[in-house]
Amino acid sequence: MLLSLSTQQQVSVNRFGSGEPVVFVNGFGSYQEIWHGQIETVTKANFEAITWDFRGQGQSQGQYATTLDQLSDDLAALINQLQLAKPILIGHSMGCSVIWNLRQRHPEIKIKALILVDQSPKMISDPDWPCGFVGINQSNWQTSYAKRPKVKETLAGFRQDVFAVFNQAKQAHPFIREKALPLLKNHVQADWRATAIAEKCPTYFISARQSPYYRFGYGKWVAQSNSQVTEILMPKCGHDIMAEVPDAFNHTLLNIFTVLRAY
Repeated sequence: MLLSLSTQQQVSVNRFGSGEPVVFVNGFGSYQEIWHGQIETVTKANFEAITWDFRGQGQSQGQYATTLDQLSDDLAALINQLQLAKPILIGHSMGCSVIWNLRQRHPEIKIKALILVDQSPKMISDPDWPCGFVGINQSNWQTSYAKRPKVKETLAGFRQDVFAVFNQAKQAHPFIREKALPLLKNHVQADWRATAIAEKCPTYFISARQSPYYRFGYGKWVAQSNSQVTEILMPKCGHDIMAEVPDAFNHTLLNIFTVLRAY
């Protein structure tokens, strides 16, 4: 369905099942269909799964966002307008930055937990921070951020059923990367380490051991300063963990949900 937000945007939203709400937040240039492999597991566990496309992308209308502020405002409006009580937020890649932005910009939104998939809280590496995006550092980020990564994003591709629905969405609504470069620049510049350390709700960093983009360990780094944080390392997958190895990812989700039911 198209949901008219208080931010004057019309975004495509899909709701599956019933129960405690789980809101999925896409990465840069992605589509809500990337979460196809999670819907059945989440709904069978008696949660409601909510997926959506960013403004201007996928089946949503309008222009592409240029800042994380715009996307976190949209997410806050979506949560409020759907009257979601303390949702669990699951973000992938840049979707994690949207969530961190929400936590900083909209503290009034009550959240039950954060699940953050393969995203470092700081993209730009420096001598004291080796966990940024591979190849991006203080000296080159202003030009290198706009270049397409030369590495393969996945280890062995999406599971077939996930690829089928994701590719259908991609063909129907092609992502124009050049139009989204202002948003990507904003994402690359951000440093969410202080926000992650200050987070008061349970937070799970699910990182790929063989991610082509990040050296794992950033979750452990945050956990050293925040007892609410847990790092989980997933083997045999690249950046798109939930689409590459849905069964293993879903098993991890169910374990997390079991813990969260006690809160």
